[in-house]
Amino acid sequence: MPVSKKVKSIPISGTLYISEIAKNMEKRGKRVLRLDIGDLNFPTPHHIVKAVNEAIERGMTHYSSSKGLRELREAIANKYNEAYGIDLDPDKNVIITPGAKFALYAVLFSILEEKDEVLIPAPCWVSYEGIVRACGGEPRIIKTKGLDFRIDYESLTRVKTKRRVKALILNTPNNPTGRIYSLKELKEIRDFSEEEKIFVISDEVYDSIVFEGRHISMMELMDPKEKCIIVNSFSKKYAMTGWRLGYIIASEEIIQCVNRLLQQTISCVPPFIQWAGYVALTSEESKRFVKEMREELRRRRDILDSGLKSINGLTYRRPEATFYYFIRIPFDIPSLDFSKKLLMRYGIATVPGVFFGGYDNYIRISFGSVSIEEIRTFISEFSRALEEMQNAQNKTIS
Repeated sequence: MPVSKKVKSIPISGTLYISEIAKNMEKRGKRVLRLDIGDLNFPTPHHIVKAVNEAIERGMTHYSSSKGLRELREAIANKYNEAYGIDLDPDKNVIITPGAKFALYAVLFSILEEKDEVLIPAPCWVSYEGIVRACGGEPRIIKTKGLDFRIDYESLTRVKTKRRVKALILNTPNNPTGRIYSLKELKEIRDFSEEEKIFVISDEVYDSIVFEGRHISMMELMDPKEKCIIVNSFSKKYAMTGWRLGYIIASEEIIQCVNRLLQQTISCVPPFIQWAGYVALTSEESKRFVKEMREELRRRRDILDSGLKSINGLTYRRPEATFYYFIRIPFDIPSLDFSKKLLMRYGIATVPGVFFGGYDNYIRISFGSVSIEEIRTFISEFSRALEEMQNAQNKTIS
């Protein structure tokens, strides 16, 4: 029986593709260094787990409002109002979703007509293209400049055509590069979006994992009650990736449209999960956890950075945020082939750069789910792998 062309147009998830191979190797007893996982090996804090258990005991196991618990929406609105001096209404400008990925899907489903284009500065998260296609849109990748992967006004204006561009997806801090976009870049994005009258969808899920510099939210430059849409999540901030809890901040019109979709699809996010999110957002224990987790990630980053510097021929930039490195492959080989060889021969799981907007001469590594000891093992094995693969290529050429 034929299936939908729309579904067939959705690419596979590059991260999940590699993850499945790695998991099958582990089941066969192979040791795999899991530098592919966009997750954290920190347990969800006890006070959040306790909150969800207590919520279940209190009977928070039935439907909530499709928009989400009022307490959680109010806490989110208060957080942003205090931080940015704005006036978000929790009933009109905030809605709770099952994770940021669904939040992006719901936003794009709400604003796109068939074949509308969405601009995506790259390198970009692996799922943006697929989500745009799932909503009937056409992703349009904009390659950024230099090793800093800078967005500039000229690159944006080159796409000024009569095409049906509806939105631009921004991700800062960025996955996979670990970059924080500068104030200058964000102002240029704002100016471009205002000239072209398009939405800016700002994915800010890594806003709390910043080692140097400052995360700048598009909330500082644009009004979320107009053409700016903020997507965020509890996953990375509080080690709650499996809980699937996110939110959207947007205009009343966008929130109403998303709410219609939620009513006809998921009904609501489980209330006990939402209550745990409320506790995560409002408790002092959470602030301490985020700080401690960030410092441990910084320590891993610094040890990894020192090791990578010891390997000749590597080109990369030190990430100031997130828990990723985007590393240029030092010889000519497609990134999928390179990642597969690293995994099958050396037990190192990475994600091919081709999945991050077509950067086929890069790989992404994650230090979110590895120990210091595993990082040191990775450096040793990665160095050996590069030397052996380079030697093999040289023999083939000669």
